[in-house]
Amino acid sequence: MGIVGANLCICLNVSETKTMKLHFWLICLLISLFCLASDVYAVEPRIAIVVSRQIQPYMVVVKEIKNGVNAIFYEYNLNGDKKNIRKIIAEILSKKPDIIVAIGTEAAEGCFDKTKGIPTIFSMVLNPYLLKLNMSGVALDISARAQIQVLRKILPKAKKIGVIYNPVVSASLIAAAQKENISIVASPVKSETQIAPALKNMIEQSIDAFWLVPDPMVANQSIARYILETTLKANVPVIAPSPTFVKNGALFSVSAGYDRIGKQTVKLIGQILTNGNTQISIEEPEDPLLTINIKTAELMNIVIPVQVRDLANEVVK
Repeated sequence: MGIVGANLCICLNVSETKTMKLHFWLICLLISLFCLASDVYAVEPRIAIVVSRQIQPYMVVVKEIKNGVNAIFYEYNLNGDKKNIRKIIAEILSKKPDIIVAIGTEAAEGCFDKTKGIPTIFSMVLNPYLLKLNMSGVALDISARAQIQVLRKILPKAKKIGVIYNPVVSASLIAAAQKENISIVASPVKSETQIAPALKNMIEQSIDAFWLVPDPMVANQSIARYILETTLKANVPVIAPSPTFVKNGALFSVSAGYDRIGKQTVKLIGQILTNGNTQISIEEPEDPLLTINIKTAELMNIVIPVQVRDLANEVVK
């Protein structure tokens, strides 16, 4: 081999050596970046869940959260007593979670303004605007508009809707309904003793339907039973807040699905873990459930349109 050939080989060897070293360092860099990324994603978020009490609707939401978020969970139960919140909050703060989820009204009220900067959201809370909770969350309420839209499909000729309510609890819901271009015969009451005469007066005014709102004063078991029995005798259909009332004689309900609220809460948790708690947002339940009582419809000679019946999540016969 000549001198030129030898020099060429040396140059090639040097070049190959440099290339190999460059490849080696690139591989090392990629491995380092991969390990760093793995370490970052290996750190699971810590989530504290506080439930007002251990009842089935709340536990459905808890299950959806635990299935939908890869995290370390700390679970607490108020047992319906807000006096327990101080001890629970102290324990939560010692765990230093990334987010706190309060499920139910008592839990939300208990956690409000006590979590020292830890992002806190609520779920399954009725009338959150009334409670003036300065936190994001998913409400349990279905808007007046959504319920009246279904009413118009099932009872297109209904013009006058009766409603009895506690103004302290349901004034905003009634005000929203009065904007929906339908006559709302509203009777505010301050005690249960006023309900029977108020209902009698409404029936005498020939209301086309009665709206049973999710108000503890009128939607409790004994009062709701009285309202359902009285309206059934008067041939007045009832719009109810949940399937339970439909199974007991109400014509239909538009209600929140607990599993759906759970999935919606998971989305909100993801947004806050990713972007931080930057803006207060109260969400209405998505994809509400429609339950229809066909037996009640037949007793009242109400024909449920086929397209509406097909949309029902549950049909009571």
